[in-house]
Amino acid sequence: MIKQRAVVGFSGGKDSTAAAIDLHKQGYDVQLLTMLLGFGDDGVRIPELQRLARELGFPLTVVDLQDRFREKVVQHFLSEYANSRTPNPCAVCNYEIKFNLLLRHALDEMGADYFATGHYADRISIAGKWFLTEPEDRKKSQIYFLGMIDPNSLEHVLFPIARYRIDEVREMVKELPLVNKDESQDVCFLQGRTLVAYLEEHMPEKFREGDILDSSGKKIGTHPGAIYFTVGQRRGTFFAAGAKLYVLDKDVRRNTITLGENHLLDSDTVKVERVVFWRPVAEGEVLDAKVRYVSNYSKVDIISVTGDSITARFATQVRAVTPGQLGVFYDDGAIVAAGVIA
Repeated sequence: MIKQRAVVGFSGGKDSTAAAIDLHKQGYDVQLLTMLLGFGDDGVRIPELQRLARELGFPLTVVDLQDRFREKVVQHFLSEYANSRTPNPCAVCNYEIKFNLLLRHALDEMGADYFATGHYADRISIAGKWFLTEPEDRKKSQIYFLGMIDPNSLEHVLFPIARYRIDEVREMVKELPLVNKDESQDVCFLQGRTLVAYLEEHMPEKFREGDILDSSGKKIGTHPGAIYFTVGQRRGTFFAAGAKLYVLDKDVRRNTITLGENHLLDSDTVKVERVVFWRPVAEGEVLDAKVRYVSNYSKVDIISVTGDSITARFATQVRAVTPGQLGVFYDDGAIVAAGVIA
């Protein structure tokens, strides 16, 4: 009997390594696939990945995606900041690179039956269609970041660690020479730099003094550059006041930020654009939603749907809804639509 081939998107960390081990135990012909992204540590990282692959006994393929990553992820990241939004580059990498270019390379060039990753995610078939759903360890769930991938791709995707808790994953790989041992929360292309340092390097013209406005539009102070700030931020606003003031808005083109009291950050509605629909969403439907990764579900009423946008009303006001972040809609734990907050 010919084994089905599963190609694992491989970083050398605990999750992708555990995914490969689990697939081998299930009887798949396992191969590993990693990508060159043009980082300064590639000369060290690739040999370490090759060593780990030999230890595991699986062949490793390296594909050069430097130009596409720079174009689709890094330039998008910089453009969003320049346009006063706060982007989510990991989500962009998922739908532009990992579950697009990397998946296609696995299927078309490596003869894979499935492309697998170490994401804490799961899939479920409903009426013959695949949907993203929560994994066993919901505390580690990453499906929020996957909501904008092509729904059709899920037919060819496996999430081997969906049924494991994080402690079980660590146990599976504890004796191996992992390449990425830490659970980094940083954007990969920052490469240890702070966000501000990275933006200053690539967009120095945005770091200039501008006006701080109050909620009525009156100038109340100055700041070193609107690009520094995120909606909802309180500390580091370069302005002292008797009351606690938060960033309500930033306008990078005008180089202004608006400060106000905490309650002014509360929103009744959210509009999400560039929506990927996993199934039709109807006006009047009641769904769960997330407007940031670290949050609980919020109940929403769908009040408007177009070909590429959804407007929803929160049952209870939500704080600091941030343009550029993901707005993801769920039905009983399965993603039904996802897009970018306007």
